[in-house]
Amino acid sequence: MTPPQQREAKNGFYRPLVEGAIGYGLFCALGLASRFLPALFLLFVAYGILFPLVWAKKSGDWQALGFSRQNLSTALLWGAAAGSLWAIYTYLFFGQDGALPPLWGLQIAIAAPIWLLVMSPFQEFFFRGWLQPRLEAVAGSWPGLGLTAVLFTLWHFFPQLEGTATATLPLSSPLGVVSMLLAGLLFGAIFQRTRNIVAPWLAHALGGITLVIIGEMSFIQYVP
Repeated sequence: MTPPQQREAKNGFYRPLVEGAIGYGLFCALGLASRFLPALFLLFVAYGILFPLVWAKKSGDWQALGFSRQNLSTALLWGAAAGSLWAIYTYLFFGQDGALPPLWGLQIAIAAPIWLLVMSPFQEFFFRGWLQPRLEAVAGSWPGLGLTAVLFTLWHFFPQLEGTATATLPLSSPLGVVSMLLAGLLFGAIFQRTRNIVAPWLAHALGGITLVIIGEMSFIQYVP
């Protein structure tokens, strides 16, 4: 291999890592900024959803990001199974007294479409669809999955996702940190298994809806 070819190969190896670092840095920066300017949360969410879609459109490689009909039925099954497993875990470790929250029916009616159409895709499109394949290309399948899960866990401390009127999940506790890491590994594993973004998208949404059911997250404020 000639020196120019060696440089080209080296650049091709590091390019996904550089892309991942820049993309993740922007994602975290927007999350941090939304702490101080809540209106930026909308831009933050839009970035998580639209950036991977635009990237797939520009590159023409929708399948690499998991936007494909391939393995769709398998992805639905894995997503439902992993989501149910995560829902049980969430209930066992974070459900407090087992009582339903006030206005729980209305809470779920609002939460279900928000988690399915906004909260889950803005995280899963970015982390599993866009970031994980880049880290896998550099580090290998399982190290890339693990690194993505770690970055997913760290990101949860940039936006204000704890101690607010809508989210009381104790993320900063040891159990919270471990839970986020396990979630990242679970969602990454089923994406790796199916190579279809529907699997982690559905699993994450089911886990999020469970948070509403057990009262750890709410989308409406109740005044008795």
